[in-house]
Amino acid sequence: MRWLIGRTTGAKTYAMRIFTIAPGGKIPLHHHPEEHEIFVLQGQARVLSADRETIAKKDDVIFVPSNELHGYDNTEGKEPFRFICVIPLLENS
Repeated sequence: MRWLIGRTTGAKTYAMRIFTIAPGGKIPLHHHPEEHEIFVLQGQARVLSADRETIAKKDDVIFVPSNELHGYDNTEGKEPFRFICVIPLLENS
């Protein structure tokens, strides 16, 4: 994960990060108090939640509500799964 926009760039409200999950990789189920807005740049992966699983691919958008369990699985992928994630600005942003 790499920070693109945050406090160090002068942001006051939102932060933007870019994630790359290599083929065979995943981010396990987890949750946060803040919502996430995601835009997929490359690849395809399974997006997991507590009660469903969907496939996300290039140009898809994903909304993750506050405190919702979510994770990403690229274990069957043939290319990196890359996405931009926008979140409310946090102290460590």
